[in-house]
Amino acid sequence: MTKKDFKRKKQIWLINQFANTPDMPGSTRHFEIASYLSRRNLAVKVFSSDFNLSKRDFLKLKGIQLFGFEKFEKLNWIWVKVFPYKKNNWKRYINLISFCINLLIVQLILIIKESKPKVIIASSPQILTSFCSLVFAKLFRITFIFEVRDLWPQILIDLADANPNSIYIRILKWIEKQLYVKSDFVIVLSKGMESYIQKIGAKKISWLPNGPDLEKFIYSTLPKEDEFFNFKRPFKILYAGAHGLANDLVNVVEAAKFLKNHPVQITFIGDGPEKNNLINKSRQINNIKFENSISKDLMPSKIIESDAILISLKDVALFKYGISPNKLYDAYAIGRPIISSIGGDINKEINENKIGLTCEPGKPRDLAEIMIKMYKLPRNTRSNMGLRANKLAKNIYSRKIIRESFYFIIKDLLQK
Repeated sequence: MTKKDFKRKKQIWLINQFANTPDMPGSTRHFEIASYLSRRNLAVKVFSSDFNLSKRDFLKLKGIQLFGFEKFEKLNWIWVKVFPYKKNNWKRYINLISFCINLLIVQLILIIKESKPKVIIASSPQILTSFCSLVFAKLFRITFIFEVRDLWPQILIDLADANPNSIYIRILKWIEKQLYVKSDFVIVLSKGMESYIQKIGAKKISWLPNGPDLEKFIYSTLPKEDEFFNFKRPFKILYAGAHGLANDLVNVVEAAKFLKNHPVQITFIGDGPEKNNLINKSRQINNIKFENSISKDLMPSKIIESDAILISLKDVALFKYGISPNKLYDAYAIGRPIISSIGGDINKEINENKIGLTCEPGKPRDLAEIMIKMYKLPRNTRSNMGLRANKLAKNIYSRKIIRESFYFIIKDLLQK
């Protein structure tokens, strides 16, 4: 595409500090949305950090580069330098602020050298960057879409016991309200967020959840097995995702202690600040295994090898209505039964659609019991769970449906 062609197309800026390309571990939602929008004749630039959350390392930029450009499958990707961190301490806040500042510099350079975009899409949980992007959009009279992945600062109150009356939280609450009220459109990933956001003042809201890429996450029958599981061929449960405090994987480790006399193996794939702690707690437990983070392209084969998929979060009020776990929908697509210790809307969906077994969070014995119950279910019962999950993935969570909806929201806004 020549510079002239690029300017002729309607430009979209998509901003998410944590967006990844498929060669990196982590969510690729915005890569896929951006790719689709570019195929619909929109010129898309994605702005994100190459400091990968799973690896806690820089994967793209070298040395002191402030930013770098990459052409990835016809997408214009801008990697923005940030301050690194390993644990969720003060360095994490410097990381967030550094992205916001460096992003602003890059955007001003692009506007001077090229032209301003027609639409800016900014995604939480980075609400500081989203707020700065909103101000930037208003100053330059650019249409602004806010995508809500996580409810900040509510997650700090519910998960980290932050004082809701502190100056810090009150400032973040004010920022949150401005984003809902002043955005031209708000997109939420969890349906339960809609009423929360409406109460604060958002008027135009659409639910576009996470979902599987049905061209990559293809339905597969359950792995071959003998008539009964045994310790040579155990029932394989897979957890794939972040290893942080919010995921409450200590609860899973404690549950594994009740499984020592059962042929059940739990595999953790991923990384995070709690991983070393989890490994230490699991040293005397033989039915747990840890693997490194892998790219999205390799994840389907890992799910196919598994008999069931595990999802886990702490017992936090927000998680009962305000989440959209991507790995859950990947499991739906491939047709694996779900073992859930989340609670709220997620457990409700699993139970209503008969696609897995659930228990309340923070109860290791209960979690162990549903794991045992799952492996003892007849193969046909587990297979039917997977078939129903696959149907749900196709009818509700298909990324094709989500991408098309995203495009038509942008199209309608551009026509006004």
